[in-house]
Amino acid sequence: MTISAENGVEATLRLTPDEAIVLFDLLTRWSAETGAGDTPASSCFESTAEGAVLNGLLCDLEKQLVAPFTADYARIVEAARGRLASQWDYPTLRG
Repeated sequence: MTISAENGVEATLRLTPDEAIVLFDLLTRWSAETGAGDTPASSCFESTAEGAVLNGLLCDLEKQLVAPFTADYARIVEAARGRLASQWDYPTLRG
């Protein structure tokens, strides 16, 4: 994914397939109308721009990923989570 800034400078984010599917699943849960309880509290955000960025990431992932639209999506997500879990063994994002 490549992001263009106002001054023309671009930032490129690279995700492994596992990272992309786990991020997609998280952002989908956060944006689902029926899962409002799973959405971060407004106090987590300093600006609506942050929500716009996350929504943009979700839209970009939707355009690129095939797995979310397959019958075995739940298994794919769980397998990706399993492979990534050992990279973070802290109870919160702060460690």
